[in-house]
Amino acid sequence: MFMNRELPKRVYGKTGVRMPILALGGAGVLQELGRKREAIAIIREAVESGVFYLDTAQQYRDSEIIFGEAIEGIREKVFLSTKSAARDYDGAWRDLQNSLKRLRTDKLEQWVVHHVSYPHEIDRLFASNGAIKAFQQAEEQKIVQYIGISGHNDPEVLKNAMERFPFDMVLFPLNPTEPHHPRAFTKEFLEYARRKGVGLAVMKVMGFGRLVGEGKFTVSELFRYALSYPVHTAVILPNSLSELRELVQAAREFTPMSHEELRALEERAKPLTPQVAGMYHQWP
Repeated sequence: MFMNRELPKRVYGKTGVRMPILALGGAGVLQELGRKREAIAIIREAVESGVFYLDTAQQYRDSEIIFGEAIEGIREKVFLSTKSAARDYDGAWRDLQNSLKRLRTDKLEQWVVHHVSYPHEIDRLFASNGAIKAFQQAEEQKIVQYIGISGHNDPEVLKNAMERFPFDMVLFPLNPTEPHHPRAFTKEFLEYARRKGVGLAVMKVMGFGRLVGEGKFTVSELFRYALSYPVHTAVILPNSLSELRELVQAAREFTPMSHEELRALEERAKPLTPQVAGMYHQWP
């Protein structure tokens, strides 16, 4: 079986961490207490397979609780990342304390400012009582090793934030419908972030699952598409052990697509763009 073969790694920006190209996202089945047994099995097999970047968030229902139980006894094997959507200092600090408790840990490898979408949020984050102050203090106190930012609405908003703070990483969307969106991260953001030297993690690789299926794409095609760009890892939400195994296999066998192959997938994806587009703007 493929489990004994090592996952390919890429250097995660200025952190220097050699990051596997596949990371595990904490929404979907991994946030449902009713499917906790299945979720824990997915998380543990992912770690055994060499996936060590585990991505969750305060906002993902019971995901942190499930991850906390799943990594009991293997905490030292994982790069643990969670997020806070609070824009104020007190709210972010509360989120951090709650996250640590739910994840059963006293520190995080990464803490991420969650889904920054609109210009007015930037001013709130960087106000005298804004959330960035909590992120800085957590880093100074060595509770958090790296600070990141995520967004899937407007590349210019993320650029603005990254001009104001030396984030270690950024999480943004990438799939074959992305070039067809009016504010495409591939066109307006990827090269900017690459020049910043930050860790580049991508999400929405499966288009919320709407790009997978008969007459659409396979999980492997979508993974290969995303990693053919100059990013470091793809944060993906498998909904079953079989889907996780398909992803791990795709990661182990990864070879980059040619320019022509990338464009061909984008053309195939064009009719599917409306099915995915609305989900990019789901946050208020």
